[in-house]
Amino acid sequence: MKLCEKHYPTIHNQGMSEHHLGAAFSRRLARTLNEFGHSCDFGPLESTKSSDLPHHYRVSSDVGTVWILTSHMVSAGKVCRQKLFKQVEAWRREYGYAIQPNDLLLLLSDHWISRSKQSRELLHWWTGQLPDEIDEYSAQGISLYESDSQLSQSLESLFNLAPYYIKFSHPLKRSNNQQLVRKYIQLYAVVQWD
Repeated sequence: MKLCEKHYPTIHNQGMSEHHLGAAFSRRLARTLNEFGHSCDFGPLESTKSSDLPHHYRVSSDVGTVWILTSHMVSAGKVCRQKLFKQVEAWRREYGYAIQPNDLLLLLSDHWISRSKQSRELLHWWTGQLPDEIDEYSAQGISLYESDSQLSQSLESLFNLAPYYIKFSHPLKRSNNQQLVRKYIQLYAVVQWD
């Protein structure tokens, strides 16, 4: 997901809101499905808190449904990670009756890497490995660490789910040299329902 420079101040202020991240990704997915000839519709999932802007979405098409749960990792610490798992549990409780065998669950998150240990462990926790371009992170003043736990292990132990596609991206580029801004990351994990 590419972002324009006009969004940089918003993102630099601790990342995108969950609402903006979920809505933007849902619109992009729906547009892509339509471009490939699949009729689809998308909309927010009902929230338990009426004051919240919607940040979980459902994109339904003739080829299946993608359930999108967004979680903004402000600190990347244990509380933020537990919040993600609570969202998955609440989604399963609320929408379990509607989940079909080939549905996909997309966990979508973003984070602005800080100096905290948990923040520097987040990429390893999410993907299970450190990125190959470790020198490019170091060149931007980012030291990455390995995590004691991993997203896939936690999903397996808590929900008996295993992501089959895990990815991260750095959607921002510096305008002067088009170099990726590695401090800002978007994280994706896709789980197919069995």
